[in-house]
Amino acid sequence: MKITGVKTYMHFSVWRNIIFVVVDTDEGISGIGEATIRNKEMAVKETIEHHLAPVLIGMSPFEIEKFFHTTFTRDPWRNGAVFNTAISGIEMAMWDIIGKHLKVPVYNLLGGKMRDTIPLYANTWFMDAKTCDDFARDAKAVVGRGFKAIKWDPLKAAPDNAGERVKVETGLACLKAVREAVGDGIELLIELHGSLSFDGGLAFARGAEQYRPMFLEEPMHPDDFAGYRKLAALSPLPIAAGERSFTRFAYRALLEEGFLSVVQPDLSHCGGILETKKIAAAAETYFMKFAPHNSSGPVVTMASAMVDATAPNFLIQEFSVENFDIKERFFKKSFTVKDGAIVLDDTPGLGFEPDMDAIRNENYVRFQTY
Repeated sequence: MKITGVKTYMHFSVWRNIIFVVVDTDEGISGIGEATIRNKEMAVKETIEHHLAPVLIGMSPFEIEKFFHTTFTRDPWRNGAVFNTAISGIEMAMWDIIGKHLKVPVYNLLGGKMRDTIPLYANTWFMDAKTCDDFARDAKAVVGRGFKAIKWDPLKAAPDNAGERVKVETGLACLKAVREAVGDGIELLIELHGSLSFDGGLAFARGAEQYRPMFLEEPMHPDDFAGYRKLAALSPLPIAAGERSFTRFAYRALLEEGFLSVVQPDLSHCGGILETKKIAAAAETYFMKFAPHNSSGPVVTMASAMVDATAPNFLIQEFSVENFDIKERFFKKSFTVKDGAIVLDDTPGLGFEPDMDAIRNENYVRFQTY
């Protein structure tokens, strides 16, 4: 079996464009991947269709390691988001083809599943929220949809031009409001988008402790290793990070530093399914939990779930709530979410039956988010 073609299709959804990747073979089996990245869609499309496709066409879809190393070692700018997102989208589709050809789900190709369900935490449930009361209202609504865990950035409740002290105070007030709205039985996860200094991060962590969040994600700039070392030593909360790191080579430094309790590779940007599996295994040797970041669409969600199912140190999976709508728009068959968790089945590949007419009918929207 040989790969005969690679094509991308872009569709706007709520706050960014979803980029589907379709890889075709000479045996009539096609695989679906996803290479979603905000603000850089056209660069990813060009990279996939004109830079990587000539390397890929003629290869066997089983040659995943060969594809990764051939492209990764040849490109002098291989450490950026665009290139790694492009590789990831193609690599997902290759796994989908292999699973369909062998008539097994991808998790059976990664060592077999250790769990039947993948617990999720909801994100992007607050798109119109501006105040603490707004976040509390929307949090209660998403919990009403069955989610047992939710994540958001409480600093977003502060005015745009607020100083760090006001951001921290407002963020803690927002956290308090959400905890009171959803009760003690719901897990809260906090992301801060690397927006605080060491002092601000420590102040927030200490103030947040009473509300028992599962972890504190990226409180400071991800490159501030010295700050993270100090924060990890003093913070009462576990620190999580890693979404902006690409491949296991970048993760080596994060793991060796030892300041993380939870690693968060984003499968759509870090090299794909196999690379994420390697990162999870490396984190396990440092006794760190594995909780994949995912602000992308349904294909990345299921690709992540395949790794989650097989990782001993898996903690929880991120899930954007608009994926309910996206999977209905573009897939005749997809995954099931019940009681805040993906229920795994034995559908071959990544578990999708794409509606190719809907996928080919592109709806790309060019917009600026910063």
